[in-house]
Amino acid sequence: MNRLVFILLFFTLIACDRPADPSSVVDSVKDPVAAASAPVHRIVHLPDSGRMEGDEINGKREGPWASYFKSGGVWSRSTFVNGLEEGPTEVFHENGMTYYTGYYLHGTPFAEWTFFDLHGKELKRVMYDSMGVVVR
Repeated sequence: MNRLVFILLFFTLIACDRPADPSSVVDSVKDPVAAASAPVHRIVHLPDSGRMEGDEINGKREGPWASYFKSGGVWSRSTFVNGLEEGPTEVFHENGMTYYTGYYLHGTPFAEWTFFDLHGKELKRVMYDSMGVVVR
């Protein structure tokens, strides 16, 4: 009886070890680079109970990312290319009004950034050169 149980258990384990869809395993083996560079959606929980989310490729942020306050409101929106912020960015006060808008070039602030108070009144404008240095 023990031998029969052992044989049944052995064949059950062997059968369970096989993938349900063998083609998915073969595809990842055929092209391990494509499998490694597939986008993975990430949700990062922040210490203040907010969160940020977007896609990563090879461990680097890629494409649009958004951050959210604890309340669920949008805190910021930016776009990433190969882990660096690239293009327009917008950050909000918790009341939903825009805090500032700007532009990134290869992860560095660039061009004109505009800052606003809690009620939407413009406070200042700052101009950055291509190295991220304030020029006015």
